[in-house]
Amino acid sequence: MKKSYLRKLLMLTLSVAMVTSIVAGCGTKAPASSSSSTTVATDKKPADYKGSLNVWSFTDELKTSHFIDEFNKVYPNIKINLTVIPMDNNAYSTKLASVLSSGSGAPDVYTAEVSFINRFANLPYYEDLSKAPYNADELAKGMAQYSVDLGRNATDKGIRALSWQATPGGIFYKRSLAKQYFGTDDPEAISKMMTTTDDLIKMGVDLKAKSAGKVSLLAGYGELYNIATGSKTTPWVVNNKLTIDAKLMNYIDQAKTIRNEGIDAKIAQWSAPWAAAQAGNNVFGFVLPTWGLNYVIQTNAPKTKGDWGLAKAPSNYYWGGTWVGMYNKSKAKENSWQFIKFISTNKDFLTKHAKDTGDFVTNLEVNKVSATTDAGKNEFVGGQNIAKTYSEILPGINGKLVTAYDETINNKFTTDLDLYINGKKTKAEFLKQFREAVKTAYPDLDTAE
Repeated sequence: MKKSYLRKLLMLTLSVAMVTSIVAGCGTKAPASSSSSTTVATDKKPADYKGSLNVWSFTDELKTSHFIDEFNKVYPNIKINLTVIPMDNNAYSTKLASVLSSGSGAPDVYTAEVSFINRFANLPYYEDLSKAPYNADELAKGMAQYSVDLGRNATDKGIRALSWQATPGGIFYKRSLAKQYFGTDDPEAISKMMTTTDDLIKMGVDLKAKSAGKVSLLAGYGELYNIATGSKTTPWVVNNKLTIDAKLMNYIDQAKTIRNEGIDAKIAQWSAPWAAAQAGNNVFGFVLPTWGLNYVIQTNAPKTKGDWGLAKAPSNYYWGGTWVGMYNKSKAKENSWQFIKFISTNKDFLTKHAKDTGDFVTNLEVNKVSATTDAGKNEFVGGQNIAKTYSEILPGINGKLVTAYDETINNKFTTDLDLYINGKKTKAEFLKQFREAVKTAYPDLDTAE
């Protein structure tokens, strides 16, 4: 996983940004291929697949989480040449789009992050995996629906990329603070206290009073943004017109209330104080998805093991994800499909991956086992079966509202909103500036009210 958000975490802890090439160099020469034919066989034994694959990704997880090692245990004769290009200043997506459009130096397999999977799924470079002999729709029947929807082409509805992970989110909270100020640390009880965002704000006001202002409900008002987007019923762009969903209009007012009531710690996500707050006792909860526990909280606050719980947020949401598909002009389609299929659908691999990393996967059968057995319990959150919680959130997630405009529009919305929250703009001025910024980015869009 190690998506762009984890990149920010690594920048926070390591203060370094680099381009890493694993096994093969990150050049612009045509990728090595295992075959001169694009015919895809489906009846070979794993050891009969031979050759190499050039794989590009914005994350090194395929190596560090042993995807390649596990793949090679089953497919020993396919060499994976992994090139990792970080997402700083859109370096990865820009370079990938360039080589795909030029047809020179394109990888056989490439990943896409949630912020731009819609864009790449609707460009003419991913192979259509819904077609024979891949028939990915059959495999997708056993996968989290929203993750499959995000990898589909909007025109022909064919699957262009699959994901091995589902990323539903909730609110991770400190059990010790919950007991002290709310009388219980039980995840179900805490969840019932925050059924709506208004309830959540009331909790914050109550917590501020009971702690004499020493403990904030959230690190920053922006923690609620993913919850707000998860509650949307309309996408950012409808019929070529910018549309601000009513839930986001509510979020604007709620964010202002949070700041005015003094119930956030005024800490920005991915900052050093934000990381420190997870190890301390001045912030009650953090709005994070599945990977937030494994790769963020456990990294920033290893000594807090057992003092966390996971509550359901007022709205179901997801955050992040990595999709993988193949270049439609690759000369190594046989090997490409075996790699994609293995890391996104192989039950044995996904079961082991979930156990080893704590990741939550897209395979519903694997998740069901975790949710109903001790396999889903996590000692870092006091032994809570978080796979059960994630599984209950999963059906309420909608993956059909994403548009190719989302990455840019989300960034502009949150950046401009901060001016209003901090008193530098009125609400009307913020909305005007936001609409103008979107118009500048996308002149063809109708951004009028």
